[in-house]
Amino acid sequence: MPNAGLLSRCEIFVYFGVYIAYIVVGLYKIYELRDHIVKEAQFQFSDGWSLLPFLRRRRDDSNDELENFGDFIAKFWPFYLLHAIVNGVLNWKWPRLLCHGYAAVCALALGLNLHWTSLAVLVLLVGSYFLVSLTGSKRLVWLLSAGWILWINVMKNNTWWIDRVGYAEYVMVIVTLSWSLLRGCSFALSKFGAQKDVNTSSYDLIQYLGYAMYFPCLTYGPIISYQRFAARRQGQGVPRNWLGFICAVGRSAIWWLLMQCGLHYFYIHYMARDVRMVAMMDSVFWQHSAGYFMGQFFFLYYVVTYGLGIAFAVHDGIPAPSRPRCIGRIHFYSDMWKYFDEGLYEFLFKHIYAELCGKHSSPARKFCATALTFAFVFVWHGCYTYVLIWSILNFLCLAAEKLYKSLISMPTYQTWTLRHLGPVGAQRLHAMLATQLFIPAAFSNVYFIGGQEIGDFLMRGAYLSGVGNYMALCFCSYCFFQCSELLLAKLKPKTT
Repeated sequence: MPNAGLLSRCEIFVYFGVYIAYIVVGLYKIYELRDHIVKEAQFQFSDGWSLLPFLRRRRDDSNDELENFGDFIAKFWPFYLLHAIVNGVLNWKWPRLLCHGYAAVCALALGLNLHWTSLAVLVLLVGSYFLVSLTGSKRLVWLLSAGWILWINVMKNNTWWIDRVGYAEYVMVIVTLSWSLLRGCSFALSKFGAQKDVNTSSYDLIQYLGYAMYFPCLTYGPIISYQRFAARRQGQGVPRNWLGFICAVGRSAIWWLLMQCGLHYFYIHYMARDVRMVAMMDSVFWQHSAGYFMGQFFFLYYVVTYGLGIAFAVHDGIPAPSRPRCIGRIHFYSDMWKYFDEGLYEFLFKHIYAELCGKHSSPARKFCATALTFAFVFVWHGCYTYVLIWSILNFLCLAAEKLYKSLISMPTYQTWTLRHLGPVGAQRLHAMLATQLFIPAAFSNVYFIGGQEIGDFLMRGAYLSGVGNYMALCFCSYCFFQCSELLLAKLKPKTT
C-alpha cells in the first residue's frame, strides 16, 4: 500500500497513540492479575530470583519449551564452546576437515548424554536420508519422510521409552528428530535438483554429516537449507568477526534474561494454559490483549533460540536465515510465514509448494498446492486437534488474503476507488478490508501457542461478544494494521 505515507501527521499520531495505549494498558491489566494467578494456579510456581529485591517473586515456569531450553543450555553449553573452538582451529589450519569437526562435536555431545535407544533412532534417521539420496528418487524421499513422521508420532506415545530416557531427553530427541527430518529432505532433494556439472564432493557423506550434525542448530533450529550450508565461506584467510559473534550470542542472552525477568511479573505463559486466568480480566476487550502478549512472548522465545543458532551459523560463514520478525510489525499473514521462520518457509516453498505449482499455474492448482503444504505442516508439527485447527485457519486466511490482493489489484477496482475516494481514502478502505483478515489470522496463532481451549475462548470473545466489542476490536486492529504498514514503508529500502 504505497499510499500509506500520504496520511496526515495527526492521523498517524492517532494510530500510533491507540497502538501504544492498548499495549501499555493491556500489559498493565496482565500485571494486575499476578497475585490472583499465583493464588488460583493449579500448581505452585518456582521460586524466583532472589539476587535483587524487586525480583523476589515466584517465576512463571509453566512453559515447557522455555524450561526445556534452559535445561538444555545448562547441560550442553560446553559443546557450544567446543564447537566454536574446533571451528576456529580447523578453519585456520585445516579447513577441509571442518565437516569432520562439526560431526565429531555433535557425536560427542550426543554420545555422552543420550540413552542408546535415542542414539540408535537418530543414527537411523540421519543414515536413511543419505542412503535414499543415492537413489535419485523424490518419491522415495517423501515416502521415507512419511514413515519417519509416523514413527516420531509413535515415539511420542511410547511410555516404555519415555520412562527409560526421562522427560527432558524425550523432548530433546523428538524435536531433534523433527528438525533432522527436514535437513535430510533438504539434502536429498537439493542433490536431485543440482546440475550435473556441480562438484559431486558437495554431496558426499562427510559434507552431509557436517550439515545434518551441525550442533548449534541441531535441536533448537533454525532449519538451514543445504544450499545455504554448501554456500558457506571457509578456508584460510577468511576473516572471522569474533566481536560480532560475541555480540550476537550476547543479544540472545540479554533477551533471555529480560524474558526471565518478565516472567516474575507477567504470568502470560500460565494464562495460555488456564483459560480461567484470562477470564479474570476486566472485559472481553482487554482479554484480546492477552492473546497479543502470548504471541509476543512466543516471538521472544524464538528470538532467543533461533538467535543463538543463527549467531553460530553466521560466524561459521553460513548464510543463515534472518532472525524472526516481531509480530507487531506483521500485518499480512503471508508475511508471518515468510519472516517469522524464514528457514521453514524456504523449505516449504521450494520443496513442496513450488514442486506442485508454478508462477503461471491456475488458481485451482495453487489452491491445492497450498492445501498440501499445510497438510505437511500439520503432520510435521504433530497430529493434534489444536494444530489441525491452526493449520486450517492459516490456510483459509492465506487463501482469503490472496483473494483480497487480487481484488485490490484489479484495474476496475483501482479506478473506482481512486475516482471516488482518492489515494488516501483508497488506502484507508484497503486497510479496513485487510483488518477483517488480520483479526482471525492473529487469533489463529493462539491455538498453536496455547491450545484449543484458550483459542476457542478468545475466538468466541472476538466474534460472539456483541457488536460494540467487535467494532472496538476492529478499530484497534485497524490502527495496528496502519502502524505496521507505515513502519514497513519506512523500513523498506528505497530503490533508485
